[in-house]
Amino acid sequence: MKFGEKLRELRLKKGMTLRDLAEKVDLNFTYLSKIENNKLEYTPSIETIRTIARALEVDEIGLLKLADKVPAEIAPLAGNVNAM
Repeated sequence: MKFGEKLRELRLKKGMTLRDLAEKVDLNFTYLSKIENNKLEYTPSIETIRTIARALEVDEIGLLKLADKVPAEIAPLAGNVNAM
């Protein structure tokens, strides 16, 4: 499953609209729509993913992993000393 698809699934499980989530995380809802529909050429930043995870009350590390982002605190464990 791609990051955007998982994000949509998690948002819908919480009963939230795109606008609800966008307001809660202080992002534009069209940006979130592009994320969910895999229309961006890049994945969101680590901090954005963490903020979204907290808003959806889900595991941050799981979402970061799905987005191929390695947070600084676990980069050495992943064999990557240069966190994204």
